Amino acid sequence: MITQHQLDKAGLCARSYVTSGNLAMDAIAVSDAEGQRSRVAFGAEGQEQPDLCDRQYALASISKAITGILTAVLYEQGVLDYETPIVEYVPEFGSSEARRSIKLGQIFNHSTGLPSRFVDGCAQVDYDPAKLLELLCTEELVDAPGTASRYSTHTFQLINEAIKRRLGLSMEQALQQYVCGPCGMTATSFYPSPALALDVIDHPVPEGAAYEAIQRMEMSGGGLWSTLDDLTKLGRRWLSGSLVSPETFAKVTAVWNPLPIADGGGVLCRRTLGWDKSLGCFPNQPESGFFHGGATGTLFYLDPERKLVYVFLTNRWGAGNEQAFDVLGCLYA
Repeated sequence: MITQHQLDKAGLCARSYVTSGNLAMDAIAVSDAEGQRSRVAFGAEGQEQPDLCDRQYALASISKAITGILTAVLYEQGVLDYETPIVEYVPEFGSSEARRSIKLGQIFNHSTGLPSRFVDGCAQVDYDPAKLLELLCTEELVDAPGTASRYSTHTFQLINEAIKRRLGLSMEQALQQYVCGPCGMTATSFYPSPALALDVIDHPVPEGAAYEAIQRMEMSGGGLWSTLDDLTKLGRRWLSGSLVSPETFAKVTAVWNPLPIADGGGVLCRRTLGWDKSLGCFPNQPESGFFHGGATGTLFYLDPERKLVYVFLTNRWGAGNEQAFDVLGCLYA
């Protein structure tokens, strides 16, 4: 059980990153077996600012974890399978023997062999989903599939395409039908509300037509927006075992086929089918926990042993996740 002392310490740590100028603001939510334990946000000069708790934040790569939950649900329903070659979902992807060997699950541990490309890299294809799919199907592999983990975001668009062809649904529609709806999530979307969305400081995509176009791409690897409450609901439902069977939950939260991280000096990737289980992120980190961070400084962390759901949201692109982990560490001190 999380103690009040730990919650107070976490709040002071979160506030310190705003008062020091490291972050413009931050918002945290903590839930455990007893339910919601804390929900607090700090704004200008570190003052508590309750309205920030209800704003929508750009999740960046936390989107990958949410896409992982959706994929797990569809795996149980027989729509998608991690061991199935992508070419069976997207035939034009198989333009070479190596490409025909790439499995859907390799998208999650970033071992497709495709090069790294992120949200801003989609400017190369004018933020056009059709052009991005063509690029994914034709660009040269930089690694033999299944030999190295090379972190990327654009590869997740292949999951969008597989769902579209199997179910006739866009990624937005699929998420609402299979994840957000069942979990009671009302503010998670690729299309944020102008009244709720908090501006992203230093976002790499310029506002205007390009920004709107990247939303229409529905980037499942980095384009979702959400709130403290929605992510807390999702985390609690995911840990409750009511979204997938215990067998599927165990499968997708275990380290999957650990491989060397490309250019990582021999360090092994500890990713699951949707989550990260890298160790050494904060003192006393348990092996039971799993998480995903985002380039906006965000972090979504779950610990099934403690029934802990921890959400850290902020709004500066490139902020890193160190601050979020430091605050989380207070809950294990």
